[in-house]
Amino acid sequence: MSEQDLSTYASMWTTEHDQWELHRFDDTYLPIMKGDPPMASLICDDELADLVITRMLAAGVTVVTSE
Repeated sequence: MSEQDLSTYASMWTTEHDQWELHRFDDTYLPIMKGDPPMASLICDDELADLVITRMLAAGVTVVTSE
């Protein structure tokens, strides 16, 4: 994975921070863009997904749980 790969998603925790939520399912998070309808962002590279989610959590993106 390159830094360029991560920068592709940077708006999720920077400029578009307020347009995203992290939905928590057990020990997994799924990035969801708010809207009608909401849209999930699937990241097929597990390492990249973990980095994106970590940065979103650190930036204070809202976490939604089913509990």
